[in-house]
Amino acid sequence: MSLHLATRPTRAVVTALPDDFAGWRRAILAGGGLPMVAVAGSRGKSTVVRLLDSIFRQAGLRTATWTDVGVEVRGQRRRGELGPWSDALAQLSIGSLDVAIQELDWSTVAAVGLPAGVYPLVAVTTICANNEVCLVQDETRRALRAYPTVLAAVAPGGTVVLNGDDYAVAGSDVSHDAPAILVAHNRDTPLLRAHLGEGGIAAWAEDDELCVGSELAATDLGPTAGLRFALGGGAGFEVHNALTAAAAAAACGLTPKTIAAALAGFEVPVASLPGSFNVLPLAEATAVIDRPAPSWYLRPVLRAVGSRSDGRLITVVGRLGGVPDDDLPEVGRLLGRASGALVLHSEDLDTQRAALFRQGVVRNTVPPPVVHVPTERRAVNRGLKLTRPNDTLLVFADAPRATLRAIGVASARQLAARQA
Repeated sequence: MSLHLATRPTRAVVTALPDDFAGWRRAILAGGGLPMVAVAGSRGKSTVVRLLDSIFRQAGLRTATWTDVGVEVRGQRRRGELGPWSDALAQLSIGSLDVAIQELDWSTVAAVGLPAGVYPLVAVTTICANNEVCLVQDETRRALRAYPTVLAAVAPGGTVVLNGDDYAVAGSDVSHDAPAILVAHNRDTPLLRAHLGEGGIAAWAEDDELCVGSELAATDLGPTAGLRFALGGGAGFEVHNALTAAAAAAACGLTPKTIAAALAGFEVPVASLPGSFNVLPLAEATAVIDRPAPSWYLRPVLRAVGSRSDGRLITVVGRLGGVPDDDLPEVGRLLGRASGALVLHSEDLDTQRAALFRQGVVRNTVPPPVVHVPTERRAVNRGLKLTRPNDTLLVFADAPRATLRAIGVASARQLAARQA
C-alpha cells in the first residue's frame, strides 16, 4: 500500500487510495501498528461508527467497536469496557479480528488525553457547524482543546478524514501532519474545492449521487434517495455521515461496490443509537426520535423532517437537557415556527428554563397550539393521538429508550388495527 501525497505548508492530502483492505491491514501490522479507526466529533460520530462497522461487515470482515454504549466484538456486546477492548486489540494483533473502530469523546480526551501515533485512520465529523454562538460554548471549548490531541494520535503514515464543511475541523487554522481526505455536501464548498485542486481525494454528493474520488475521476456510491436512514436524502446531516463513513472505508481499501451496498442497506440500530434520529413508521405517519439539541444542531433536523411530507409536524419537548439557557428562546422560536402543535412536559422540574423556551415560542407571528402534560410518557401518548395521516411526530426525548418502546408498541397496535 502506498499513499501519494501532495503537500502545502501546513497540510498533506491523500491523492491515491489503497488497492485493497488486505494490503492496508498488512502494511499497518508490518509497521508495528494495529488496524484501528478512531471517530471523533460533536455530532454524528456514533452513527459514523455504526455505518463503518456495517461496511466492514458487508465485506465479511471481523470487527470490534467501542462506543458510548460499550464494547462489541463481532456484533456481540461484552461486559465491561477496558478488559474487553484489551482483548479485542490482542485479537487484532494475532489476526482473529480484522479491524477495530473506537469512538472518541471530546471531554474524555480533554481530561485524560490519548496515546500519540496509534491510529492508522482518524475521522472527525464536526465541531461546531460554523456557528459563532456554538464556538463560545463550554462543550465546544473542550472539543477545541481536545482536537490537537486527536490529530496527534494519528499514526505515522496514517490518514485523517475531515469534515470539509466545518472550518473548525478542516479550516486553514487547523494544522495536522497526516494526509487528509475531506468530506463535504458538494464539491463547490470552498475547502473541498481547494482540496480537489491540490489533487486530493474527497467525498461529496453530486446530482443526488454519493461520490468518492478526485477532481479528475470519481466513483458513484449510489443515490442519496437510497439512504433510508437519511429519509431518502432529506436528512442532510445523515448524508454527510454516510459520506464520512464511505471516505473512511475507501481509505482502508474497501471497494465501492461493498461501500454502496452497505450504505443502501443500513438502518440505524435503535438499541445502539437510541435518540440518534431514529425514524419509526406509524400506520400512516412517521415518528422521529432525537436528543434535545441547541439551535445550531436543531436547524438541520427541522429541515430534514420538513422535507419529507405535506403533513403537520407534531413536536414533543421536555427538559431540553444539553441546550444552554441562553439558547432556549431561539430553540422555542424555531420549534414554534416549524410545528403544527407542541406537546410540552416536565415543565415543573425547571420552571425558569420552561419559561425561556415558551418566550421563544410566542415570538412567532402565529404560535402553534400548545398542550401541557406532566410526564414524557403522557406527552408521547398525546402526540400520537394528535398525529394524523402524513404527519410527522418529532420527539426530543429525555429518555430515548423508553420513548422508543412506547412508540414501538403504539405502532404495532396501529398496524394490528389496520389489519383487523
